[in-house]
Amino acid sequence: MAQSVVITGTSTGIGRACVQRMAASGWVVYAGVRKDADAQDLKRSIAGDVRPVILDVTDDDHIRTLVALLGDELGSGGLDGLVNNAGVGQGGPFEILSDQDWRWHFDVNVFGLVNITRECLSLLRSARGRIVNVASIGGRVAGPMLSPYSAGKHAVEAISETLRFEVEDFGMQVSCIEPGEVATAIWGKGEDEMARLSATLDADIKDRYRRHLDMMYGFLADGSKRGIPASKVADAVHHALTASRPRHRYLVGPDAKVTGLVSRLPDRLRHRFLAMNAARWTRAGRKLRTD
Repeated sequence: MAQSVVITGTSTGIGRACVQRMAASGWVVYAGVRKDADAQDLKRSIAGDVRPVILDVTDDDHIRTLVALLGDELGSGGLDGLVNNAGVGQGGPFEILSDQDWRWHFDVNVFGLVNITRECLSLLRSARGRIVNVASIGGRVAGPMLSPYSAGKHAVEAISETLRFEVEDFGMQVSCIEPGEVATAIWGKGEDEMARLSATLDADIKDRYRRHLDMMYGFLADGSKRGIPASKVADAVHHALTASRPRHRYLVGPDAKVTGLVSRLPDRLRHRFLAMNAARWTRAGRKLRTD
């Protein structure tokens, strides 16, 4: 019988690449999307046993419906893999971020992951299945203007580690994927968000954080040009799901590997290195700002 995996957030980018990779390897892929049009597009464009499911990870009814479906279709064999990929990202100065901004990030990036993992755990235990959480190099280090995103990804790292201890007695494995810059639509969305943010900021706030706004413009431009293909992340996910000895953490991309080394430095040296990188983005972003 073919192995089965649930992948969340599969409409575009990393999630979509993971669906393609696992389906090509003969897995039954339950691909979480939020729109019927995206479900139809996945079925039409990706070969293999792809079974799109409407899944907003913040919707408890969606999760319960998915788990019932899995129970009916997989039976006692259980679920072989869960890839928690769904996520959001938004930036801005800490002092202007609202409770709603913080809750949105944590509802999707943290509590969504927690809820679907908890509800699928019995099915995963039956199959000695594997859990793969897509975090970010931002889960190892944090920079300016991305506090809710970085905090959420740090939480994903901690959840992955504690869960790894808890499920190893069941023959299960938990891996955390830590990509750096990946060539997906997120960079264009980020640029649109930064333009919206700049247009709505009060003049004094804009002046106060001009250097960091420049940095964000440079960071987004850099990511859109230098990001690795999403297929590279999908390869890491495939390894985590299939290897006899999957890694606990996968640093994916040259910038992620460098930053992974930097994260081990003493705090002051680490901060100095990250500040140098931010300065490079700031210089580049200053040339791009039009406001």
